Parts: sequence; structure tokens; C-alpha cells
Amino acid sequence: MSKSKFKSKSVVFAIDFGTSNSLLGATDGQTDTSAVALDKTAPDPSVFRSILYFPNQSQCFYGQEAVQMYSENQAEGRLIRSIKKFLPSENFLGSWIDNRLVRLEDLISYFLLEMKKRAAIELGVDSDTVLLGRPAKFSDDPIKDGIAEHRLRKA
Repeated sequence: MSKSKFKSKSVVFAIDFGTSNSLLGATDGQTDTSAVALDKTAPDPSVFRSILYFPNQSQCFYGQEAVQMYSENQAEGRLIRSIKKFLPSENFLGSWIDNRLVRLEDLISYFLLEMKKRAAIELGVDSDTVLLGRPAKFSDDPIKDGIAEHRLRKA
């Protein structure tokens, strides 16, 4: 971890989990960060592409590295993009990775946890408090909107 610039040990990570890209900022109430550089291999390191790549069920790559590894492995394995858009879908349970169904909530939690780990390293401080943004509506159908919010909270 790098040396923290925060004055307080009580830091909140603010995550904008997007369909295509995600961002993370942080604050302790006195000091704020702009978007944290979570993806050193990306053209803009502060923009973390919302992509996961599983060459097998025991390995996962994220962001720009996921795209690169998928290409290097000649499209073998499972590349998952735009997972947020499936949150309101009652019929979408998850994705098959090798011979195992991985629930949507778990896929999202893997991604959010990776963001948290990278932010802790970059900022030199970890956080157990996260402010996670959500769209005004995941769906015009209030039942589907509720399903999406419930799944995101579980993740």
C-alpha cells in the first residue's frame, strides 16, 4: 500500500458501477479523491472497464487486462461484459464458467471486490464503508427495479 493522504482512518469508497465502465472515489469527510487509478493498463487508468474474463473457473482478470488476456488466449474461456444490465432480468441467473453456474450477484461482487482491493492499494487505506450509486430506475417495471436493487445490495 502507498502512504495514505487521508487525515482520518474512517474512509468511504464511492463507487459508480457502470454497465461499460466503473469509477471509484474516496473521502474521509476532510479529504476527497477524484477517480482513483484502478487500471494501470488502461488508456485512462481511472476508468475501470466493467469486464471480467475467466480463462477457467479458478482464475479471473478484470478491466483492460481481461480484454487483453481474452485476446491472447484466442477467445478461450468466458468474457463477461455489461453485467449490470442483467440486474432487472428475472430470467438471468448467472453465467456458466466451465461447468459451474456463477450467480449474477457473485459476478458483480467479484468485480466490486476487485475495485475495493485495487483502491486500498492505490490509496494506502482500506474501507469497510461503500457508497454505491444506482440509476434512478433499473427498469420502468417497479417489480424488476426492486429485483435489480435487491441483487445489487446482495452483491
